[in-house]
Amino acid sequence: MTFSMSKHILVVVLVLWCIAVPAQNVHYYKLVHTKIDGVDNKNVSGGQFITFVSDICFESNNKGVGVNHGKLTRNDNYSNAQYTTYQGSSYWGSSTTFKFNADKSVLNVILDNGDIFVYKRTSPPAGVTTCSLIRKKQSGGGTTTGGYNPPIVYPPVQQYPQGQNQQQQYQQPQTPTQTRTQQQQPTRTKCTYCNGTGEITKEDGFSLGLGTKYCDKCKKTVSKGHYHAPCPFCHGKGYQ
Repeated sequence: MTFSMSKHILVVVLVLWCIAVPAQNVHYYKLVHTKIDGVDNKNVSGGQFITFVSDICFESNNKGVGVNHGKLTRNDNYSNAQYTTYQGSSYWGSSTTFKFNADKSVLNVILDNGDIFVYKRTSPPAGVTTCSLIRKKQSGGGTTTGGYNPPIVYPPVQQYPQGQNQQQQYQQPQTPTQTRTQQQQPTRTKCTYCNGTGEITKEDGFSLGLGTKYCDKCKKTVSKGHYHAPCPFCHGKGYQ
């Protein structure tokens, strides 16, 4: 085999390899805005590298190597000409939504509890080669999120009459009929997450900064992405 023929074979192999391997794009997204528990905050910092391969994306370093947060797959049912939605695993957990605008210059990370993290694509700062948010390693080999903690829902505080405490619980005399009736009725506790309304307010992060509207339920002006959804803890009942 001549040198010329070997050279041609090598060129063909390289061309076929380029066709077979999907194109990979790596972009840096800077955190510019958060909305956690309904509170807006623009005094934020940090950023994530996102790598795109075919119909998936994942958090990575600047070379496109994943940081072991999992991957998100494009969901065409929630995508259109204005934005593209990816869903899957990320730093924030196994049920995360990444919502990009048409040219992928803006990223909204949307969590199930309604919290939103807004990122904008830009050049990475000097010396930054990987994500600012990376899960901490556990001793058992797993990982845990080290920077984001979802809100804690505390149980309702039991109230006692004035002058009494938990050791001296106040009880009114009850007739046998009253006691039997109360025992037959299930105890209902007002949902502390929605305060008994059965609904929570949420924001479509992609609509932040795109105008306002008036909410009849909240009786105030809100962003266009504002809406009401059934409470995920009491399933809209208002009690637990």
